[in-house]
Amino acid sequence: MENSSSKDALSFRVGLIERAVAEQGRRLEELMHALSDDEPSDRRVPEKILVEPASVSPFASGFHFHEHDAAGRAYRWTGRGDFFELRVPMNRNVNWTFEMELRGNEHVSVDPLRCFVDYIEIPVSFGGPSWLATGRIPAKPLATHAVLTFYLPGHFIPSKLDPKSVDHRRLSAVFYGLKLAPAGDAK
Repeated sequence: MENSSSKDALSFRVGLIERAVAEQGRRLEELMHALSDDEPSDRRVPEKILVEPASVSPFASGFHFHEHDAAGRAYRWTGRGDFFELRVPMNRNVNWTFEMELRGNEHVSVDPLRCFVDYIEIPVSFGGPSWLATGRIPAKPLATHAVLTFYLPGHFIPSKLDPKSVDHRRLSAVFYGLKLAPAGDAK
């Protein structure tokens, strides 16, 4: 298993800051649009959101193409970098909770996982029968989506572990899905 050095961690943090600056510009445009009253605001109670491996955009950062395991469940390997990121359209006028099924392996532990919402770090914990990563997404009035960035620097390359392997991808943990619900909503 190869771990990122402090230089790689610093590079990640600088990249995160750059993305945060770009996000703030986008948020300012979003706010101006919301305040312009071009469209009526949505006052409905938010519904649960499910992000499945097959629904992750091909342009999402840090993910490989989706595959299926032996049981036929869709999944995506992470590891195209030290982080993976999802942009989720959602009503941010309320707090949300999330549960992410992310599986480590003998080469990468998910214990050091760090989570950022709109480029600001939030606590993440693991628990439950499936050992799910859980956290809270704070409300952000007038926002229409959340940027969820997960930092997990461990990775491995199958062909370096087994010379017979033709898989030269940099792999980390396995993403099976993300469930989001308004904070007061029962599961």
